[in-house]
Amino acid sequence: MKHYIEYSNNEYPDNTFISYKNNSITFADFYHNVSSKSRILTKLNFSNTSKIGVLLSNPIDILELYFSCLQLNIIPIIFPSDITNDELQKVIDHHKISLIITEWVRKNQVVSVKNSDFFYIQELSSNYGGCADLEFEKKINNLNQIQSMHLTSGSTGFPKLINLSFQNFISSVDQWHQEIKFSSLDRYIQCLPLNHIAGLSILIRSQLKGFETILMDKFDSKKINSEIDNGATLVSLVPSMARRLLDNRAGRAFPKNFKGIIIGGDSCSENLIKELMAYNVPIYKVYGMTETCSGICGFWVNKYPEMLNSVGKPFKGTKIRIDNSIINIEGPTITPYNHNNKPTNGLLQTSDLGYFKDRFLFIDGRSDDIVISGGENISLSQIKNILINHPQIKNVHLVVEKDEAYGDKIIAYITLNDIISIDNILNFCKKYLPENKLPHEIEVVEEIL
Repeated sequence: MKHYIEYSNNEYPDNTFISYKNNSITFADFYHNVSSKSRILTKLNFSNTSKIGVLLSNPIDILELYFSCLQLNIIPIIFPSDITNDELQKVIDHHKISLIITEWVRKNQVVSVKNSDFFYIQELSSNYGGCADLEFEKKINNLNQIQSMHLTSGSTGFPKLINLSFQNFISSVDQWHQEIKFSSLDRYIQCLPLNHIAGLSILIRSQLKGFETILMDKFDSKKINSEIDNGATLVSLVPSMARRLLDNRAGRAFPKNFKGIIIGGDSCSENLIKELMAYNVPIYKVYGMTETCSGICGFWVNKYPEMLNSVGKPFKGTKIRIDNSIINIEGPTITPYNHNNKPTNGLLQTSDLGYFKDRFLFIDGRSDDIVISGGENISLSQIKNILINHPQIKNVHLVVEKDEAYGDKIIAYITLNDIISIDNILNFCKKYLPENKLPHEIEVVEEIL
């Protein structure tokens, strides 16, 4: 298969690939920008590295450098722009990243980071070492080779790098296309971080399906609603974003040509889904993770409103089975290596608990969020999911503290849509939980960051 930028430059050269801050970049423009950057990058010494860290703020710089690495058969790793020196140092030391491309504004930040060289993108001009006249490989020679590595904290909090292959991404695009039916006329709002698999995957889909990506530096509900009203057809959001989008929309109807909101990430409350449905806007609910190269299970909620608490059906080509309540996934989008660098053979045992009902998958907590309180095993995600479905609760954050009486003491911090008593909330929880599994304290706060 051709490299992504070779394919899109051949198939959709004059189509807009990216709209960003009132500028439009065609697929042909992007191809030439990436190739130019690749020629300059060859002047760097890659002999001692097979991977490069990308620590940048500008999304266009991030994307051009990412695709340049692919063109040069180097594995890119996109770091979050707000990564701390301590987190960066841990990743460098654990994963042996010897070169990171960053920006001048970070010079003072990274000066104390050891065991890696830093090169500043502002020095990647055509004057750097001259402009090499090179032809690049037009095809992906081995679809099973690693395309990029992706940082995730996982359940332990320690930063892990997940390997994803070209085959993972290409299979993911095929599966998503079967679900969403992308068109080259689509205009897809991308407001998710590019270091997250959900954000980057949208750009890979765009390269293969020829649609326009409306790229944003960060989530902005006013700007997103404006884009929707001016012809955008799709947007991917996590639940907290969807909530703010509706608050800003203030009852305004969605345009008829808007294809829908793709919603995933954190647990999504029944109330939020029902509120979205009241707008008659199509909602696609999805389940996935970095290890599965974004979503692998989902459905159009409006078609199956009776299943709105589920995460849908497995994508075609993906198999999901439940072993002792634990979700196991098999398919072509599964990372070829786990975080311990052991082959997965296309099989992934998750930490999610779940069950099937009428072929729809339901998530029922996590095996790694169990705390022991008063001698009982208690799932934190189960408590959170119950609280977030209270009609007056807007957001939930759980904290576990060590306690002589309980062992683990569970404190729930909540924000509210309207004033309500703690007793009302506890009575609501008692409908779904025995008393010995209720939060020990519930505190109302103004905001949860």
